[in-house]
Amino acid sequence: MLSNYEILAILREMDEKQKEQVKTKPNMKFPENLKTIQFEVIQNLSSTQSPASTQTPEQIESILNNLKKYNLTKSEKLQIINLRPQNLVDLELIIEDCEDRFKIDALREMIYIIGTKLPIPGKVVHRLESGQENLDDDETMKFIHYPMEQ
Repeated sequence: MLSNYEILAILREMDEKQKEQVKTKPNMKFPENLKTIQFEVIQNLSSTQSPASTQTPEQIESILNNLKKYNLTKSEKLQIINLRPQNLVDLELIIEDCEDRFKIDALREMIYIIGTKLPIPGKVVHRLESGQENLDDDETMKFIHYPMEQ
């Protein structure tokens, strides 16, 4: 399974290789439907709406390391990376049997980890005492400290 970030990187690499091949062999042609699909997927994953457009390999490695303690499935971790959930409802839709597997505090901590390890440019995570984490456009960070398990 590949993340959207990895797919974007592969398609960009393929696109560059194809351009180089056309430069060296001007008569070389690639199937038009292949080029169309590559173009559309690159455009979609590069848009500001896609988390893949701003992610880095270091961020992905960091989020995976930080989520290890929750024993999420591979597909759950992949969806978290691809979708970058911003609230508890989004996270509950990703995690199977969420209510049975995790207490609300663990979910809140996951949202905090996701918001800090896979940040949305221009947005910060607010950690509220009520536990309603969200992402906001404020330029200042307001955190209530919750001890993290090591």
